[in-house]
Amino acid sequence: MKLVVWLIFIVLVVLAIRKKAKPLTASTPDEVRTAQQESVAENMVSCAHCHIYLPASEAVHCGGNVYCSAAHADAH
Repeated sequence: MKLVVWLIFIVLVVLAIRKKAKPLTASTPDEVRTAQQESVAENMVSCAHCHIYLPASEAVHCGGNVYCSAAHADAH
């Protein structure tokens, strides 16, 4: 009888731990969709001087071209 009580106790503890851990993961489709929207990649552009790709928000625009830095924009 003691063994049955201990098994029930252990099962309840495991279930309680799993229930507490569940909110840490996205469980509903809306939460999954929100997590995917946050990880959307930014558009990439190529430097007209060295041809590396960089995020558009970090690019330097000069004379209709896109550069990775002010030094490369001044070089042209």
